[in-house]
Amino acid sequence: MPLQKALKRTGETLREAAADLLPPMRVELLSDREAVVDGCRGILEYSESCIRLCTGALTVRFTGEGLTMRNFGGLGAVVEGKIRSVDFG
Repeated sequence: MPLQKALKRTGETLREAAADLLPPMRVELLSDREAVVDGCRGILEYSESCIRLCTGALTVRFTGEGLTMRNFGGLGAVVEGKIRSVDFG
């Protein structure tokens, strides 16, 4: 059991160290139709009206109409559609 706890702590430490090495999150809006997100680490929510992405310490949420996502990978994503709002949390 102590070995499992030590391995878990080591894994958490490695994840934190890796997060520090990754580039920071950056959002570039192209009008209200497209957003390029750099530093994206995962998809938390995906629908036509809301896309929420994990960017490490922050999350970014896009709300709108007809939202889609393309080019997810390589720590980046592109959100397309009629973007009404962008929130950070």
